[in-house]
Amino acid sequence: MPTTLPLAPSQQMMWEFMTALDPAHPGAARLVVVEFRRLSGRLDVDAFAQAVQDVIDRHDALRTRFVRIGVRPEIEILPRVRSPLVQVDLTGQSSAAQQARIEQIAYEHRTVAYDPTEAPLWRAALIRLSATEHVLALCFFHMVSDGWSCRLFVEDLCHAYAARLGAVPPQPPLGVDFAGLAAIQETELAGGGVDAATRAAHWRDRLRPVSPYQLFPAGPPAPDADLSAEVATRFAIPPEVAARLRPAARRARTSPYVLLLAAYLVMLSLRAGRERIVLGTTTLGRESPLSQRLICQFTNNVYVPVEIAPDAPLGAVVRAAHASLTEAIAHVAPLHRVAEAVHPARQRPWPDSHLFDAWFQSAATASPVLHCPGLRVEPLDITARPTPGTPAPVVAADVPADCLPVWLKRGSPIVVVDDDRAGGVFIRNRSFFDDDLVRGLIDDYLAVVAAFVDDPDRRPAQLRLPDGACFFDHTTG
Repeated sequence: MPTTLPLAPSQQMMWEFMTALDPAHPGAARLVVVEFRRLSGRLDVDAFAQAVQDVIDRHDALRTRFVRIGVRPEIEILPRVRSPLVQVDLTGQSSAAQQARIEQIAYEHRTVAYDPTEAPLWRAALIRLSATEHVLALCFFHMVSDGWSCRLFVEDLCHAYAARLGAVPPQPPLGVDFAGLAAIQETELAGGGVDAATRAAHWRDRLRPVSPYQLFPAGPPAPDADLSAEVATRFAIPPEVAARLRPAARRARTSPYVLLLAAYLVMLSLRAGRERIVLGTTTLGRESPLSQRLICQFTNNVYVPVEIAPDAPLGAVVRAAHASLTEAIAHVAPLHRVAEAVHPARQRPWPDSHLFDAWFQSAATASPVLHCPGLRVEPLDITARPTPGTPAPVVAADVPADCLPVWLKRGSPIVVVDDDRAGGVFIRNRSFFDDDLVRGLIDDYLAVVAAFVDDPDRRPAQLRLPDGACFFDHTTG
Protein backbone atom coordinates (compact mmCIF):
# COMPACT_ATOMS: atom_id res chain seq x y z
CA MET A 1 0.00 0.00 0.00
CA PRO A 2 1.35 3.49 -0.81
CA THR A 3 2.50 5.61 2.10
CA THR A 4 -0.21 8.15 1.38
CA LEU A 5 -3.54 7.92 -0.44
CA PRO A 6 -6.09 10.32 -1.92
CA LEU A 7 -9.56 10.45 -0.45
CA ALA A 8 -12.19 7.97 -1.56
CA PRO A 9 -14.83 9.57 -3.83
CA SER A 10 -17.55 9.95 -1.20
CA GLN A 11 -15.06 11.42 1.27
CA GLN A 12 -14.28 14.19 -1.18
CA MET A 13 -17.75 15.69 -0.82
CA MET A 14 -17.51 15.78 2.97
CA TRP A 15 -14.00 17.23 2.87
CA GLU A 16 -14.95 20.06 0.52
CA PHE A 17 -17.74 21.07 2.88
CA MET A 18 -15.55 20.88 5.98
CA THR A 19 -12.84 22.91 4.27
CA ALA A 20 -15.33 25.57 3.22
CA LEU A 21 -16.45 25.94 6.85
CA ASP A 22 -12.89 26.58 8.05
CA PRO A 23 -10.07 26.13 5.49
CA ALA A 24 -7.25 26.15 8.04
CA HIS A 25 -9.00 23.88 10.56
CA PRO A 26 -11.38 21.46 8.81
CA GLY A 27 -11.70 19.44 12.00
CA ALA A 28 -13.38 22.42 13.63
CA ALA A 29 -16.40 21.82 11.38
CA ARG A 30 -17.58 19.26 13.93
CA LEU A 31 -19.39 17.14 11.36
CA VAL A 32 -19.88 13.86 13.16
CA VAL A 33 -22.11 10.80 13.36
CA VAL A 34 -23.01 9.27 16.71
CA GLU A 35 -24.35 6.01 18.07
CA PHE A 36 -25.54 5.13 21.57
CA ARG A 37 -26.30 1.66 22.87
CA ARG A 38 -27.54 0.32 26.18
CA LEU A 39 -25.81 -2.89 27.28
CA SER A 40 -27.99 -4.89 29.67
CA GLY A 41 -26.51 -7.93 31.41
CA ARG A 42 -23.18 -9.06 32.77
CA LEU A 43 -20.34 -7.46 30.78
CA ASP A 44 -16.77 -8.77 30.70
CA VAL A 45 -15.10 -5.36 30.44
CA ASP A 46 -11.66 -6.68 29.52
CA ALA A 47 -13.05 -8.84 26.71
CA PHE A 48 -15.16 -5.91 25.54
CA ALA A 49 -12.14 -3.59 25.37
CA GLN A 50 -10.20 -6.23 23.43
CA ALA A 51 -13.15 -6.57 21.05
CA VAL A 52 -13.08 -2.83 20.36
CA GLN A 53 -9.42 -3.20 19.38
CA ASP A 54 -10.35 -6.12 17.12
CA VAL A 55 -12.81 -3.89 15.23
CA ILE A 56 -10.15 -1.20 14.87
CA ASP A 57 -7.73 -3.73 13.43
CA ARG A 58 -10.41 -4.96 11.01
CA HIS A 59 -11.35 -1.63 9.41
CA ASP A 60 -8.85 0.74 7.76
CA ALA A 61 -11.09 3.78 8.23
CA LEU A 62 -10.72 3.48 12.01
CA ARG A 63 -6.94 3.82 11.65
CA THR A 64 -6.99 6.80 9.28
CA ARG A 65 -5.21 10.09 9.72
CA PHE A 66 -4.51 12.99 7.38
CA VAL A 67 -0.92 13.71 6.41
CA ARG A 68 -1.91 16.79 4.41
CA ILE A 69 -4.92 19.05 4.63
CA GLY A 70 -6.11 21.62 2.11
CA VAL A 71 -7.81 21.30 -1.25
CA ARG A 72 -5.85 18.14 -2.14
CA PRO A 73 -5.59 16.22 1.11
CA GLU A 74 -3.77 12.96 1.57
CA ILE A 75 -4.34 10.30 4.18
CA GLU A 76 -2.51 7.30 5.50
CA ILE A 77 -3.74 4.11 7.12
CA LEU A 78 -1.73 3.30 10.21
CA PRO A 79 -0.94 -0.36 10.85
CA ARG A 80 -1.96 -0.09 14.49
CA VAL A 81 -4.01 2.45 16.41
CA ARG A 82 -4.69 2.29 20.10
CA SER A 83 -8.34 2.12 21.07
CA PRO A 84 -9.81 5.47 22.17
CA LEU A 85 -12.28 3.72 24.50
CA VAL A 86 -12.52 5.40 27.89
CA GLN A 87 -14.35 3.93 30.85
CA VAL A 88 -16.56 6.06 33.07
CA ASP A 89 -17.93 4.65 36.32
CA LEU A 90 -21.20 6.24 37.48
CA THR A 91 -22.29 3.48 39.86
CA GLY A 92 -23.76 4.75 43.09
CA GLN A 93 -25.01 8.00 41.53
CA SER A 94 -28.70 8.80 41.23
CA SER A 95 -30.49 8.11 37.95
CA ALA A 96 -30.78 11.85 37.32
CA ALA A 97 -27.06 12.40 37.90
CA GLN A 98 -26.19 9.48 35.64
CA GLN A 99 -28.42 10.79 32.86
CA ALA A 100 -26.94 14.27 33.14
CA ARG A 101 -23.40 12.92 32.89
CA ILE A 102 -24.26 10.75 29.88
CA GLU A 103 -25.72 13.81 28.13
CA GLN A 104 -22.58 15.81 28.95
CA ILE A 105 -20.35 13.09 27.50
CA ALA A 106 -22.47 13.08 24.35
CA TYR A 107 -22.07 16.86 24.10
CA GLU A 108 -18.32 16.67 24.60
CA HIS A 109 -18.02 13.98 21.94
CA ARG A 110 -19.97 16.08 19.44
CA THR A 111 -18.33 19.45 20.08
CA VAL A 112 -14.62 18.87 20.73
CA ALA A 113 -12.89 19.55 17.42
CA TYR A 114 -10.87 16.84 15.73
CA ASP A 115 -7.29 17.26 14.64
CA PRO A 116 -7.38 15.42 11.29
CA THR A 117 -3.67 14.64 11.54
CA GLU A 118 -4.15 12.61 14.72
CA ALA A 119 -5.59 9.10 14.71
CA PRO A 120 -8.05 7.77 15.63
CA LEU A 121 -10.68 10.14 14.24
CA TRP A 122 -13.42 8.85 16.53
CA ARG A 123 -14.27 8.63 20.21
CA ALA A 124 -15.81 5.99 22.44
CA ALA A 125 -16.92 5.79 26.05
CA LEU A 126 -18.14 2.81 28.06
CA ILE A 127 -20.27 4.20 30.87
CA ARG A 128 -20.98 1.89 33.82
CA LEU A 129 -24.31 2.52 35.53
CA SER A 130 -24.49 -0.67 37.59
CA ALA A 131 -23.17 -4.19 37.57
CA THR A 132 -25.63 -5.09 34.84
CA GLU A 133 -26.16 -1.79 32.98
CA HIS A 134 -23.72 0.07 30.73
CA VAL A 135 -24.03 2.68 27.99
CA LEU A 136 -21.75 2.71 24.96
CA ALA A 137 -21.28 6.17 23.42
CA LEU A 138 -19.65 6.37 19.97
CA CYS A 139 -18.81 9.48 17.94
CA PHE A 140 -17.09 9.41 14.54
CA PHE A 141 -15.59 12.21 12.47
CA HIS A 142 -17.76 12.14 9.36
CA MET A 143 -14.72 11.58 7.15
CA VAL A 144 -14.35 8.03 8.47
CA SER A 145 -17.94 6.99 9.06
CA ASP A 146 -21.55 7.42 8.04
CA GLY A 147 -24.75 6.32 9.74
CA TRP A 148 -24.59 2.82 8.26
CA SER A 149 -21.03 2.46 9.58
CA CYS A 150 -22.17 3.24 13.14
CA ARG A 151 -24.53 0.29 13.02
CA LEU A 152 -21.87 -1.89 11.40
CA PHE A 153 -19.34 -0.98 14.11
CA VAL A 154 -21.71 -2.23 16.81
CA GLU A 155 -22.50 -5.43 14.89
CA ASP A 156 -18.81 -6.21 14.40
CA LEU A 157 -18.14 -5.31 18.02
CA CYS A 158 -20.77 -7.78 19.23
CA HIS A 159 -19.27 -10.52 17.06
CA ALA A 160 -15.73 -9.74 18.25
CA TYR A 161 -16.89 -9.75 21.88
CA ALA A 162 -18.55 -13.13 21.44
CA ALA A 163 -15.36 -14.41 19.78
CA ARG A 164 -13.26 -13.16 22.69
CA LEU A 165 -15.50 -15.20 25.00
CA GLY A 166 -15.13 -18.27 22.80
CA ALA A 167 -18.78 -18.36 21.75
CA VAL A 168 -18.16 -17.90 17.99
CA PRO A 169 -15.11 -17.98 15.70
CA PRO A 170 -13.52 -14.63 14.82
CA GLN A 171 -14.76 -12.94 11.67
CA PRO A 172 -12.70 -13.68 8.56
CA PRO A 173 -10.65 -10.79 7.14
CA LEU A 174 -12.55 -8.35 4.96
CA GLY A 175 -10.10 -8.90 2.12
CA VAL A 176 -10.06 -5.27 1.03
CA ASP A 177 -7.88 -2.35 2.12
CA PHE A 178 -8.61 1.37 1.80
CA ALA A 179 -7.38 1.52 -1.78
CA GLY A 180 -9.77 -1.31 -2.59
CA LEU A 181 -12.58 0.53 -0.82
CA ALA A 182 -11.96 3.59 -3.00
CA ALA A 183 -12.01 1.37 -6.09
CA ILE A 184 -15.36 -0.10 -4.99
CA GLN A 185 -16.80 3.40 -4.70
CA GLU A 186 -15.48 4.39 -8.11
CA THR A 187 -17.03 1.26 -9.63
CA GLU A 188 -20.39 1.82 -7.97
CA LEU A 189 -20.43 5.48 -9.05
CA ALA A 190 -19.78 4.35 -12.62
CA GLY A 191 -22.55 1.74 -12.55
CA GLY A 192 -25.65 1.60 -14.68
CA GLY A 193 -23.84 2.15 -17.95
CA VAL A 194 -23.82 5.96 -17.62
CA ASP A 195 -20.36 7.37 -18.37
CA ALA A 196 -18.73 10.23 -16.48
CA ALA A 197 -19.29 12.79 -19.24
CA THR A 198 -23.01 12.01 -19.38
CA ARG A 199 -23.28 12.30 -15.61
CA ALA A 200 -21.54 15.68 -15.63
CA ALA A 201 -23.77 16.92 -18.43
CA HIS A 202 -26.85 15.84 -16.49
CA TRP A 203 -25.92 18.04 -13.53
CA ARG A 204 -24.87 20.94 -15.72
CA ASP A 205 -28.22 20.87 -17.47
CA ARG A 206 -30.35 20.33 -14.34
CA LEU A 207 -28.67 22.70 -11.87
CA ARG A 208 -27.79 25.71 -13.99
CA PRO A 209 -28.53 28.49 -13.49
CA VAL A 210 -27.71 28.10 -9.80
CA SER A 211 -30.37 29.43 -7.44
CA PRO A 212 -29.70 32.30 -5.04
CA TYR A 213 -27.66 30.94 -2.17
CA GLN A 214 -29.91 31.40 0.85
CA LEU A 215 -33.60 30.52 0.64
CA PHE A 216 -34.54 30.98 4.29
CA PRO A 217 -34.53 34.50 5.76
CA ALA A 218 -31.60 35.24 8.06
CA GLY A 219 -29.38 38.22 8.69
CA PRO A 220 -25.61 38.18 9.23
CA PRO A 221 -24.69 36.40 12.48
CA ALA A 222 -23.55 38.41 15.46
CA PRO A 223 -19.87 37.91 16.45
CA ASP A 224 -20.92 35.83 19.47
CA ALA A 225 -23.48 33.70 17.57
CA ASP A 226 -23.02 30.00 18.35
CA LEU A 227 -22.36 28.35 15.00
CA SER A 228 -22.92 24.88 16.43
CA ALA A 229 -26.26 25.53 18.17
CA GLU A 230 -28.24 22.91 16.26
CA VAL A 231 -31.59 21.88 17.67
CA ALA A 232 -34.19 19.41 16.44
CA THR A 233 -37.94 20.04 16.56
CA ARG A 234 -40.09 16.94 16.14
CA PHE A 235 -43.27 16.80 14.11
CA ALA A 236 -45.85 14.05 13.74
CA ILE A 237 -48.12 13.53 10.77
CA PRO A 238 -51.69 13.23 12.08
CA PRO A 239 -52.59 9.52 12.30
CA GLU A 240 -55.55 9.86 9.94
CA VAL A 241 -53.24 11.42 7.32
CA ALA A 242 -50.40 8.97 7.93
CA ALA A 243 -52.83 6.07 7.43
CA ARG A 244 -53.64 7.32 3.93
CA LEU A 245 -50.05 8.15 2.97
CA ARG A 246 -49.02 4.74 1.64
CA PRO A 247 -52.24 4.15 -0.35
CA ALA A 248 -51.83 7.62 -1.88
CA ALA A 249 -48.24 6.84 -2.80
CA ARG A 250 -49.26 3.53 -4.39
CA ARG A 251 -51.87 5.30 -6.49
CA ALA A 252 -49.19 7.71 -7.64
CA ARG A 253 -46.82 4.79 -8.36
CA THR A 254 -44.15 6.15 -6.07
CA SER A 255 -42.98 5.78 -2.49
CA PRO A 256 -44.26 7.57 0.63
CA TYR A 257 -40.85 9.24 0.85
CA VAL A 258 -41.22 10.83 -2.58
CA LEU A 259 -44.74 12.01 -1.77
CA LEU A 260 -43.44 13.67 1.42
CA LEU A 261 -40.56 15.21 -0.55
CA ALA A 262 -42.99 16.59 -3.13
CA ALA A 263 -45.11 18.14 -0.37
CA TYR A 264 -42.03 19.91 0.99
CA LEU A 265 -41.22 21.22 -2.48
CA VAL A 266 -44.71 22.72 -2.80
CA MET A 267 -44.61 24.27 0.65
CA LEU A 268 -41.25 25.93 -0.04
CA SER A 269 -42.43 27.10 -3.45
CA LEU A 270 -45.50 28.77 -1.97
CA ARG A 271 -43.60 30.45 0.86
CA ALA A 272 -40.71 31.60 -1.31
CA GLY A 273 -42.82 32.64 -4.29
CA ARG A 274 -40.62 30.58 -6.62
CA GLU A 275 -41.66 27.94 -9.14
CA ARG A 276 -38.31 26.14 -9.16
CA ILE A 277 -36.91 24.55 -6.01
CA VAL A 278 -33.85 22.30 -5.70
CA LEU A 279 -33.75 19.90 -2.78
CA GLY A 280 -30.60 18.16 -1.66
CA THR A 281 -30.80 14.61 -0.35
CA THR A 282 -28.50 11.66 0.14
CA THR A 283 -28.11 8.07 -0.98
CA LEU A 284 -26.63 5.18 0.97
CA GLY A 285 -23.88 4.66 -1.59
CA ARG A 286 -23.54 0.92 -0.88
CA GLU A 287 -24.67 -1.14 -3.83
CA SER A 288 -22.55 -4.25 -3.32
CA PRO A 289 -22.61 -6.77 -0.44
CA LEU A 290 -18.93 -6.02 0.25
CA SER A 291 -19.46 -2.26 0.56
CA GLN A 292 -22.20 -2.97 3.08
CA ARG A 293 -19.59 -4.58 5.35
CA LEU A 294 -17.06 -1.72 5.29
CA ILE A 295 -16.83 1.12 7.79
CA CYS A 296 -16.20 4.44 6.05
CA GLN A 297 -18.02 7.46 4.67
CA PHE A 298 -20.01 6.11 1.72
CA THR A 299 -23.04 8.37 1.36
CA ASN A 300 -23.46 10.42 -1.81
CA ASN A 301 -25.38 13.66 -2.10
CA VAL A 302 -27.77 14.16 -5.00
CA TYR A 303 -29.90 17.14 -6.01
CA VAL A 304 -33.55 17.16 -7.02
CA PRO A 305 -34.69 20.17 -9.08
CA VAL A 306 -38.43 20.41 -9.67
CA GLU A 307 -40.64 22.98 -11.37
CA ILE A 308 -43.85 23.60 -9.42
CA ALA A 309 -46.37 25.26 -11.71
CA PRO A 310 -49.09 26.99 -9.64
CA ASP A 311 -51.86 25.58 -11.85
CA ALA A 312 -50.55 22.03 -12.27
CA PRO A 313 -52.20 19.37 -10.07
CA LEU A 314 -50.35 18.15 -7.00
CA GLY A 315 -50.19 14.72 -8.61
CA ALA A 316 -48.06 16.23 -11.39
CA VAL A 317 -45.61 17.55 -8.79
CA VAL A 318 -45.31 14.03 -7.35
CA ARG A 319 -44.57 12.62 -10.79
CA ALA A 320 -42.01 15.34 -11.46
CA ALA A 321 -40.32 14.76 -8.10
CA HIS A 322 -40.25 11.01 -8.69
CA ALA A 323 -38.68 11.46 -12.13
CA SER A 324 -36.14 14.00 -10.91
CA LEU A 325 -35.03 11.86 -7.96
CA THR A 326 -34.79 8.75 -10.16
CA GLU A 327 -32.62 10.63 -12.65
CA ALA A 328 -30.47 12.06 -9.86
CA ILE A 329 -29.73 8.63 -8.43
CA ALA A 330 -28.96 7.24 -11.90
CA HIS A 331 -26.45 10.05 -12.47
CA VAL A 332 -24.81 10.21 -9.04
CA ALA A 333 -21.21 11.37 -9.37
CA PRO A 334 -18.31 12.50 -7.17
CA LEU A 335 -18.83 16.05 -5.98
CA HIS A 336 -15.80 17.48 -7.77
CA ARG A 337 -17.24 16.37 -11.12
CA VAL A 338 -20.64 17.87 -10.32
CA ALA A 339 -19.07 21.09 -9.09
CA GLU A 340 -16.82 21.42 -12.11
CA ALA A 341 -19.82 20.97 -14.41
CA VAL A 342 -22.02 23.48 -12.58
CA HIS A 343 -19.36 25.97 -11.37
CA PRO A 344 -16.51 25.65 -13.90
CA ALA A 345 -14.92 28.96 -12.84
CA ARG A 346 -15.37 28.55 -9.09
CA GLN A 347 -12.29 28.17 -6.93
CA ARG A 348 -12.05 25.31 -4.46
CA PRO A 349 -13.27 24.41 -1.95
CA TRP A 350 -16.57 23.47 -3.57
CA PRO A 351 -19.15 23.08 -0.81
CA ASP A 352 -22.21 21.43 -2.28
CA SER A 353 -24.41 23.88 -0.34
CA HIS A 354 -24.29 26.04 -3.47
CA LEU A 355 -26.19 23.38 -5.37
CA PHE A 356 -29.47 23.19 -3.44
CA ASP A 357 -32.07 25.46 -1.85
CA ALA A 358 -33.01 23.22 1.07
CA TRP A 359 -32.25 19.76 2.43
CA PHE A 360 -34.63 16.81 2.81
CA GLN A 361 -33.65 13.27 3.71
CA SER A 362 -34.73 10.05 5.35
CA ALA A 363 -33.55 8.92 8.75
CA ALA A 364 -31.54 5.74 8.79
CA THR A 365 -33.33 2.45 9.18
CA ALA A 366 -33.82 1.71 12.86
CA SER A 367 -30.94 -0.30 14.31
CA PRO A 368 -31.92 -3.74 15.56
CA VAL A 369 -31.55 -5.07 19.06
CA LEU A 370 -28.47 -7.31 19.17
CA HIS A 371 -27.56 -10.12 21.51
CA CYS A 372 -24.09 -11.02 22.75
CA PRO A 373 -23.28 -13.73 25.31
CA GLY A 374 -25.09 -12.56 28.42
CA LEU A 375 -25.90 -9.15 26.92
CA ARG A 376 -28.79 -7.36 25.27
CA VAL A 377 -27.56 -4.48 23.10
CA GLU A 378 -30.29 -2.01 22.17
CA PRO A 379 -30.33 1.45 20.52
CA LEU A 380 -30.55 4.40 22.87
CA ASP A 381 -31.60 7.98 22.16
CA ILE A 382 -29.39 10.49 23.98
CA THR A 383 -29.77 14.27 23.90
CA ALA A 384 -26.41 16.04 24.03
CA ARG A 385 -26.45 18.71 26.75
CA PRO A 386 -23.53 20.82 27.95
CA THR A 387 -22.65 21.40 31.55
CA PRO A 388 -24.28 24.71 32.58
CA GLY A 389 -21.97 27.59 31.80
CA THR A 390 -20.06 25.74 29.08
CA PRO A 391 -18.94 28.26 26.43
CA ALA A 392 -20.06 27.77 22.84
CA PRO A 393 -17.55 25.54 21.03
CA VAL A 394 -17.43 27.77 17.96
CA VAL A 395 -18.75 31.30 17.50
CA ALA A 396 -18.95 33.53 14.45
CA ALA A 397 -15.90 35.52 15.52
CA ASP A 398 -13.81 32.31 15.46
CA VAL A 399 -14.06 31.68 11.73
CA PRO A 400 -13.08 33.74 8.66
CA ALA A 401 -15.82 36.13 7.57
CA ASP A 402 -16.00 34.64 4.08
CA CYS A 403 -16.87 31.27 5.64
CA LEU A 404 -19.93 32.57 7.48
CA PRO A 405 -22.35 32.12 4.54
CA VAL A 406 -21.48 28.41 4.49
CA TRP A 407 -22.13 28.14 8.24
CA LEU A 408 -25.42 29.94 7.75
CA LYS A 409 -26.45 27.54 5.01
CA ARG A 410 -25.39 24.61 7.18
CA GLY A 411 -27.69 25.91 9.93
CA SER A 412 -30.70 26.41 7.63
CA PRO A 413 -33.74 24.25 8.40
CA ILE A 414 -33.45 20.70 7.10
CA VAL A 415 -36.05 17.95 7.25
CA VAL A 416 -35.29 14.38 8.28
CA VAL A 417 -38.34 12.13 7.96
CA ASP A 418 -38.59 9.05 10.15
CA ASP A 419 -38.07 5.63 8.64
CA ASP A 420 -41.75 4.77 9.24
CA ARG A 421 -42.83 8.02 7.45
CA ALA A 422 -45.10 8.98 10.38
CA GLY A 423 -43.17 12.10 11.30
CA GLY A 424 -39.67 13.48 11.56
CA VAL A 425 -37.63 16.44 12.70
CA PHE A 426 -36.74 19.91 11.51
CA ILE A 427 -33.10 20.61 12.40
CA ARG A 428 -31.66 24.11 12.34
CA ASN A 429 -29.27 26.48 14.09
CA ARG A 430 -31.30 28.40 16.64
CA SER A 431 -28.80 31.30 16.49
CA PHE A 432 -30.03 32.03 12.96
CA PHE A 433 -33.55 30.60 12.70
CA ASP A 434 -36.01 31.10 15.52
CA ASP A 435 -38.65 28.78 16.92
CA ASP A 436 -41.52 30.71 15.36
CA LEU A 437 -40.15 30.12 11.87
CA VAL A 438 -39.87 26.39 12.44
CA ARG A 439 -43.32 26.09 14.01
CA GLY A 440 -44.75 27.86 11.00
CA LEU A 441 -42.87 25.61 8.60
CA ILE A 442 -44.20 22.53 10.38
CA ASP A 443 -47.80 23.77 10.35
CA ASP A 444 -47.60 24.60 6.66
CA TYR A 445 -45.83 21.37 5.76
CA LEU A 446 -48.39 19.17 7.50
CA ALA A 447 -51.20 21.04 5.74
CA VAL A 448 -49.59 20.39 2.35
CA VAL A 449 -49.01 16.71 3.15
CA ALA A 450 -52.71 16.38 3.99
CA ALA A 451 -53.64 18.04 0.68
CA PHE A 452 -51.44 15.60 -1.30
CA VAL A 453 -53.08 12.66 0.44
CA ASP A 454 -56.67 13.94 0.22
CA ASP A 455 -56.85 15.50 -3.22
CA PRO A 456 -53.98 15.07 -5.71
CA ASP A 457 -55.99 17.00 -8.30
CA ARG A 458 -55.78 20.25 -6.35
CA ARG A 459 -53.48 22.98 -7.60
CA PRO A 460 -50.73 24.59 -5.50
CA ALA A 461 -52.34 27.96 -6.15
CA GLN A 462 -55.49 26.70 -4.40
CA LEU A 463 -53.71 25.81 -1.16
CA ARG A 464 -54.02 28.05 1.86
CA LEU A 465 -51.23 27.56 4.38
CA PRO A 466 -52.00 27.90 8.10
CA ASP A 467 -48.93 30.04 8.74
CA GLY A 468 -48.24 31.16 5.21
CA ALA A 469 -45.55 33.69 6.06
CA CYS A 470 -43.60 34.40 2.91
CA PHE A 471 -39.85 34.61 2.93
CA PHE A 472 -37.57 36.03 0.34
CA ASP A 473 -34.30 34.97 -1.22
CA HIS A 474 -31.36 36.31 0.74
CA THR A 475 -28.19 36.10 -1.30
CA THR A 476 -25.43 35.92 1.27
CA GLY A 477 -22.74 34.16 -0.67
